[in-house]
Amino acid sequence: MANQRDIKRRIKSVGNTKKITSTMEMVATSKMKKVQDRLNQSKPYEIKVNEIIKNLTAAGFSSFQHPLFREVAQPNRCLILQITGNRGLCGSYNTRVLDKTLELKEQLEAEGKEVLLYVIGKKAISFYNFIKLQMFRSVQNSEEKFSFEEAARLGEELSRIFINGEIHEVYVSYTKVFSSANQKPEAFKLLPISPEMEIDYNAVSSADMDYIFEPNPVEIFSYILPLYLKVRLYTCFLESSYSEQFARRVAMKNATDAASDMIKELTVTYNRVRQDKITTEISEIVGGAAALE
Repeated sequence: MANQRDIKRRIKSVGNTKKITSTMEMVATSKMKKVQDRLNQSKPYEIKVNEIIKNLTAAGFSSFQHPLFREVAQPNRCLILQITGNRGLCGSYNTRVLDKTLELKEQLEAEGKEVLLYVIGKKAISFYNFIKLQMFRSVQNSEEKFSFEEAARLGEELSRIFINGEIHEVYVSYTKVFSSANQKPEAFKLLPISPEMEIDYNAVSSADMDYIFEPNPVEIFSYILPLYLKVRLYTCFLESSYSEQFARRVAMKNATDAASDMIKELTVTYNRVRQDKITTEISEIVGGAAALE
């Protein structure tokens, strides 16, 4: 059994770790709250843009054949945009997104398609470098500092390579927020834009409405479709950032609780060793006194 000094040193060490994990939990909570506010502000905007596109396509105006609607007869070159974090200490957050991406990659390759990876986040980049899997492009994640301007640049880049025919399909693999306490890795097709896109709202279809356009429908689609990509990508990054901070907060809380339990166990052990030492010393004194009689 360890002596008192070793146990006391261990208690101090675990206590210092507990302070660190508790601080990291508070920082993650603060960042998560900021991202949640941004997400709550942007979500209605995304829903409204989706609603407009769905109503117009349902009314038959997708017949203008905008390039972002164009589907290749036999698509054989796909791109997966994967969003992970730059750091660990967030449980299985990064691992789950990686698993979802590799699952989608295998599924597409089984269909005879070539799959390229556009990787965002240091953890995923390190993983793919470790397994020696070539990436189409790799950049660090701005995380909670991600701006709409960055989403706009990324949307323009993806649109350009899609319209040029370099890529036939673009998918996004990220962590979707279903509720404040429920996030799961998801993958969806970003390009070509599907008229039957899923929208998170309950509304009556406007397919039978008569529209008066100013300017003409072509110009409206030319503006709103790139906007849709930017808003959708922006929301994906915000949801991923929120999920990462939520996962980090949970992981740090679990670590803090584990440290508290360990300190309690070590304190009990310390008291037991101390008591045994006192008992031994008393026994030695009694035994010595008895020997003198």
